[in-house]
Amino acid sequence: MISIMVLTLTSCTTALATINGYKISQEEIDNYLSSAKVQNPDLFKEENKQDLLKAEAQIIDYIIANKLIEKYAGENKISYTEKEFSDEYEKLQTTSFKTKEEFTKYLTDNSISEDLLKSQLRNQLLANKVYAKITEGISVTEAEVNKYYEENKSTLFNDPEQIKISHILVQYGDQDTTKKTKEAALEKINMVAQKLKDGETFENMANKYSEDANSNTVGGDIGYFSKGQLVTEFEDVAFTLETDKVSDVVETQYGFHLIKVTEKKESAIKTFDEVKDSIKEYLENALKSEKFNAFLLGLKDAAVIKYSKTIEEINNTTTTTASSEIQSTTGTDSTESQSSSTQEQLVTTSTK
Repeated sequence: MISIMVLTLTSCTTALATINGYKISQEEIDNYLSSAKVQNPDLFKEENKQDLLKAEAQIIDYIIANKLIEKYAGENKISYTEKEFSDEYEKLQTTSFKTKEEFTKYLTDNSISEDLLKSQLRNQLLANKVYAKITEGISVTEAEVNKYYEENKSTLFNDPEQIKISHILVQYGDQDTTKKTKEAALEKINMVAQKLKDGETFENMANKYSEDANSNTVGGDIGYFSKGQLVTEFEDVAFTLETDKVSDVVETQYGFHLIKVTEKKESAIKTFDEVKDSIKEYLENALKSEKFNAFLLGLKDAAVIKYSKTIEEINNTTTTTASSEIQSTTGTDSTESQSSSTQEQLVTTSTK
């Protein structure tokens, strides 16, 4: 989807671009940008002028993409119902907010136009309909799915070794709400270690003495982990422990720990049956994305599009296209990671 929407403060009154005769004005761009001044004020500083210009070009390309979709849909009698719109708008409000009042307050606090939000949702619903029409009938065979599995099973479908860990944590200094000294924390963890040697259970000691609020009511259990997910000092010890053995005292940036591994899962390759559905979906989405991109580029090539001199210069230095902008509204996957404005995130959340 479009990168963060920000305004380049140009003084021109002429159209920044036209698409099949439709003029994209500065005023229309401003409607997309009201929330940016609240959420990203630094982007309006003079030193970020080039970034602002690029963002404005991206907004224009987004509008162009939606106009292309709108024209094609009209010519081919593709539409959504008002019930579909109202249902999606209701979902948008209730998915991320407890009440409609909370939703409205969020829009107000962030200078998000509800009219623009609704307009974006309508654009997305129409794009979804066109996407479904253009990509209908695309499928892959089980043989193709199996081929992908065989070629990638040792990498993509290989679950790494995992261990289930419990720990007892004693903190000190800034990490500790009571500001214990390091010496006092070490004395406490050594006391717990001695109790374990004397026969106390790890679970009881964790519930009684551990200062990890997330695990000191469940016997110290913090779940399963694979290598690379834990801080080095903790991980190096945990992955050398035998099941049900307790470590010596380990110090990390969080304090002192006693570690216990309660279960181990060896690395294993997922079976074909476990992943075939997700592979099929992935391959079909890739084919649909390819076809839809080509379709959108065709629409753009056939359209009469004119940019102002400034926007044309920016477009010559960026790779933004109508295809990349509108693709996000269809719910298709993209390999590019782009940030989006708050109102776009709200719309996307409701329809993917």
